This record gives sequence, structure tokens and C-alpha cells, in this order.
Amino acid sequence: MDLATHFRVIAQNWLRILVISLVLAAVVFLASSFRSDVYQATETLSIRAGQTGGQTEQDAATFAAQVYAKYVGTASFLTAVVRDSKLKLSLSEAASRISASPVGDLGYLDVKATGPNRKDAETLTRVAGGQLVQTIRAIGDKKINDVVNPLRVRRENLQQQRTQAVNGSAEAIALDAQINTLLQQEAQAFTTPVDDATIFGGALAAQDPISPKPFRDALLGFLVALVVVSELTVLAHFTGDRFSGNEDSAEVASLTGLPILAKVPRGEGIEVVEAYRVLRTNLMVLEGAGKPRTVAIVSANQAAGKTFTAVHLADSASALEEKVVLIDADLRKPTVHERLGVPRAPGLSSVLQGGDLTTALTKVPDNTYLRVLPSGAPVLDASGVLGARSFRHVLDALRAVRLVIVDTPPATLFADALAVASQCDATIFVLDVKSSRRRAVRQALEALDRAGANLIGVVVNRASVQKTASYYEG
Repeated sequence: MDLATHFRVIAQNWLRILVISLVLAAVVFLASSFRSDVYQATETLSIRAGQTGGQTEQDAATFAAQVYAKYVGTASFLTAVVRDSKLKLSLSEAASRISASPVGDLGYLDVKATGPNRKDAETLTRVAGGQLVQTIRAIGDKKINDVVNPLRVRRENLQQQRTQAVNGSAEAIALDAQINTLLQQEAQAFTTPVDDATIFGGALAAQDPISPKPFRDALLGFLVALVVVSELTVLAHFTGDRFSGNEDSAEVASLTGLPILAKVPRGEGIEVVEAYRVLRTNLMVLEGAGKPRTVAIVSANQAAGKTFTAVHLADSASALEEKVVLIDADLRKPTVHERLGVPRAPGLSSVLQGGDLTTALTKVPDNTYLRVLPSGAPVLDASGVLGARSFRHVLDALRAVRLVIVDTPPATLFADALAVASQCDATIFVLDVKSSRRRAVRQALEALDRAGANLIGVVVNRASVQKTASYYEG
């Protein structure tokens, strides 16, 4: 499927896609409107990195902010925040309401918390920010103590030994020197920079809640639905068995590999008449058809409009004052005689069994140039009699007639249509965008091709066509 076809399917179904998207947007709007208000407060911490490790101070502070943001989700941190805030929260609720994120590459950290009202949001944010500062400072104190404590233990041991040494002795002098060195190292450890944090901004919540935002949510829902429903429509179009239901010549031509001879709208108006005039003209001038004299009208399924097409094409062709014969070769469920108001018998079945053709041909009331060969009495083996040479003899006997149109039963149900089409000069395939199915159409076309039928084009019934009659009114 190319991009042009993809967008063509969307364009053909734009109204349905729009309506579904609007309905989904309305559902989102209503659902959002009934949600509880959520307020959010933010507190900014300025992070100072103690050791840069060769980085600039800003880079080191940015890295430290990224590391400390992860502490907000730890169980110990959340436990302390819930305890100090005195809010009735579980750890999972606290985790869902508290977050922290670095602010760009500036070495700042935003601590955010939400709540059902401004007070709760600000309280939770303030406690979380304070707890994070304490956590960072506790980490710094631990780093100092990790250095100082071993020095202090060694110094206290040396001081214990010094109490037993004689003042002025070499041992006492050496111990004093070691003790002084350790004191200097301890002092240096206390002055070594460690990570620290300072609250830069107060925990303030905006006057308006951050959610729900019904109009924003509805707009976002509409845009998402528009994309999703469009793609689902395209998917359903190409994986489903139905036609789009719209005037889609490219779709039909792509499926059948045949030209569209006519697109017939529903109803009985002037547009239908014009459609069959177009079919009549195309039948006469279609390249490669060799101006066929005998034409089979075939469809894949019942109710596709093949008999409707056969009757109207015969009527339209006879309007040119040319001799036309309409044969009802649907020996199983014939309807041509009912549509034209002529007797069913004698008809084709009797002629195939040796009856007189001239007697069976019936004149259509109020139409000088159209004759009908109705189906005649039922037979046991319809496909057998239609496939025998006798049917070919019937067609040959009508060689003086300008156009012979043959109505057939559905091609996917019976072999009759294949037998008839293989003996006619040309075959017109009729499909209905509402009732025909892609798979059945493909199967019927393949069967007709195997039978040797000369398929020259397609008539699309119940197509959406623009009305043009009003152009000539007034």
C-alpha cells in the first residue's frame, strides 16, 4: 500500500473518523471533568558538589543533582517524609505524589509534590525538600566521619601510650609528633568540602490546580483519536472483506484489474439512466473489445444488481433503435420476466431442448427494438444445458441482432455463469459496494478467467456519485 492510497482511504472516511474522534474527545472531557483537583508545589534546591574530580564546579553540581534526585524514591526517604509531614499517606501514595528532577545543567534540583489542595501540596513539598537537604548533608557528614574516625582511634591510642612515656624522652617526643600530625589530619578532614544543598525557593503551589484540565485533555484526546482511528480505518479497509462503501474507482480497479465501465447510484432517477448510457457508450467504444455482439452480465453474489444492470443496459441500447435481445440465463431463480412484465415460458430452457426460438422470443411492451428470451420452465441440470452446444446455437441464431445481453446466476454459487460467459464475446462484471465481498469477487474473477471468459470491465452498483441533473433544471 502506497502513501497515496493510505491517505485516499482516510479522505474517503473522513466524516466517520471525525465523528468517532469527537465522541472520544467528549468522553475524555467528561471523564476529566469528574476527576478530583490536583495541586502541585515546587521547591528548588541549590546543589554544591564537594569534590569535582577534575570537572568544573557546575558539571560536578549537575551530576550530583542527578544522583540525589534518585534518593526521593527510596523507602527510607519516603518513610521519613510521611512521618514528618503528618499526612495520612501510604508509602506508595507518597511515591506517586513526590518527585525530583534536575533543572537543566545549572546544578539545581526541583522537588515537587502534589495534593488535593494547596496546603497539602506545599506541606509535602516542604518536608520532602527539607528531608532531601538532610539526606545530602548526612551523606557529607558520613564521608567526613569515614575519614576522621580512624584518625581519632589512632590518635587516642597514641595518647594512651604518651601517658606512660617519660617527658623529654625520645619516645615521648616521637609520640607527640605523631599525635600532632593526626590532629592536623583530622582538622584538614573537617575542612574538606563535601556535597551540600541549600533551599533556594519556597514550597509554593499555584492558585489553579494542575489537573484536571478538561479542555486540554479533550483536545489531546481528539488529536490522538484522530490519528489512531484513521490508522485503524486504513487497517480495517485493507484487512476487511468489505468495500469502502464510497465511490472508489481506484479500489475496485486495483482489486479486479479491470476498467470501470459505469458507476450506478442507488435509486431509479435520472442519474441511473445516465449511468447506463455511459455503460452503453463504453461498451461500444471500449478498446480491444471488438464491439462485442453477445455480452454476459455476471456477479459474484446475489443482490449485486446484475439483473438490474442487464435490464437497464438492454433498454438503453435499444433506445439507439438497434435490435437488442435480453436472455435470462438464470434458470434457477429468474426475475427478468417479472421486471419486464412478460411470461416466463416458453423461454430459454425450451429452446435449449429443441423448442422454437422465434416463438420463445417475447416483445417488451412499449419497446419496438427490445426482445426478451425469458428463462422458461425449470430444468434439472441448469449448468449442463447451458454448457452444451445448444446454447451456442442460440447465440448464433441471433447473429442478426446488434446486441445480445445475457443475465446469469451468481458466479460463486453455480457454474452456470461460467458456462455462459465462456461462450459470449464479452463479460461485464457487476459488483455492489454494499453487499459484494472482496474475497468472493476475487474468486469469481479467477473462475471466469479460468473458464476463458473475456472480461472487459466492471459496473459498480450503489456508488456514491455526484448528482448532475440539477445543472439542466431552470
